[in-house]
Amino acid sequence: MALLTHDGEYPCAFILKLLEWERYGSVEQEMKGKNQASLGKPYTLWVKYRMALQTGNTTMYESQEDTTLVLEDIKRLIEGLQQLASGKTKRLGFDPLEPDFGLAIRSLTESEASVSLSSAAEIRAGIPTGAFNRSAASSGLIDIQAWIDHPNQVSRFYGGYGPGLYFQAEAADIERFALQLQEELKALGPYFT
Repeated sequence: MALLTHDGEYPCAFILKLLEWERYGSVEQEMKGKNQASLGKPYTLWVKYRMALQTGNTTMYESQEDTTLVLEDIKRLIEGLQQLASGKTKRLGFDPLEPDFGLAIRSLTESEASVSLSSAAEIRAGIPTGAFNRSAASSGLIDIQAWIDHPNQVSRFYGGYGPGLYFQAEAADIERFALQLQEELKALGPYFT
């Protein structure tokens, strides 16, 4: 299970649990077809997963059934998280090909962090607060918005809205989440054995 939270104990958490490779027939049938894709042709692999949103000991949302992520999306998410944690990039927007959830993550400057902490609701609503701090130095805080596309989860209607969490973490938390995802992916083993 990969847990995106602050220091593993913060009351808000986005959870991804990679389960297994999505298979559309027997392994023997897939093994026969594995050599049919000519070189250079894309071959899409899917991974079943479950997700949840938690606050404290309460689960706000939990997948009712397995859904899938494209392998390339998982790798792209891991790479984006690693770049954010290392400071190579300041922002990450992630919507998978099958848009069951979304992540908007950004590093905060001291200015953004002080204003964000003092007037978070006004900032999310886009209302100018008059509060300012002009420091461009990194605050060490990372702003996270995680949400579930609930209509897609229940009826395959891409609505783009549903339950979500807004919380802050640090680079070490982002790095840990990326590592946990990488370990889960590795634990699935190879698709073709």
